[in-house]
Amino acid sequence: MKQSGLVILCAHNTRSSAYIQALAAAGIEPEAVVLYGTNSTAVNSQRNLTPAHLSLGLFCPDVTLPAADIIRRLGWCSYVCESTALDSVELQELLQMLQPSLLVFSGYGGQIVPAFVLKCAPVLHIHSGALPRYRGSTTIYYEILEHRQCAASAILLDESIDTGPVLLVCRYALPPAGTDIDYLYDNVIRADVLVKVLAYKQEHGALPVPVAQQEEHPPYFIIHPVLKHLALLTVDSGAS
Repeated sequence: MKQSGLVILCAHNTRSSAYIQALAAAGIEPEAVVLYGTNSTAVNSQRNLTPAHLSLGLFCPDVTLPAADIIRRLGWCSYVCESTALDSVELQELLQMLQPSLLVFSGYGGQIVPAFVLKCAPVLHIHSGALPRYRGSTTIYYEILEHRQCAASAILLDESIDTGPVLLVCRYALPPAGTDIDYLYDNVIRADVLVKVLAYKQEHGALPVPVAQQEEHPPYFIIHPVLKHLALLTVDSGAS
């Protein structure tokens, strides 16, 4: 079912590919998709990217498929913005024309959503990590190390990093040994939370009630390679 006013703003990356495939599988169609930036390079990983490899009751996309190809095959309404900058005039004009009532953001790593985008509509972002405890970058690995689990949180973005009101937090078991975390599992759990939030909106006519974050926690920074290696060893050992 097409959700009126729902626009997905997405980069050419594996997360966007996962989101689009998961939404299509759930029967949720946005009013429009805006693809911005340039085509990404082919996904390359030494770990397992095979969707069938995961058997945890979650929808598992083929993240090697380019987002643009999937959108074209689905026949969804889409627009292309060649600029990678979120504050580009081209992107601003597109969003002004579309006038979304809800904007799903799936951007490039490290980008901060500018004030203009935040003002054009509520911006839904799926963060990898249980908020408010796990703010910042690569938090999936810190949760693996500290709790032997993963999590993803749906939030409405504000002008600070990972501090917006929380709509939903879901926790997940560790994936099977050998699973690629960065390209596959991280995107699988984020896509699952996105589908849950938009399915709720489709059923109830509104998003889940946003809850302001009360606790103050410092953000995590990109994990050190040694700690990332230890996290992957935890996954491969089947620790729970």
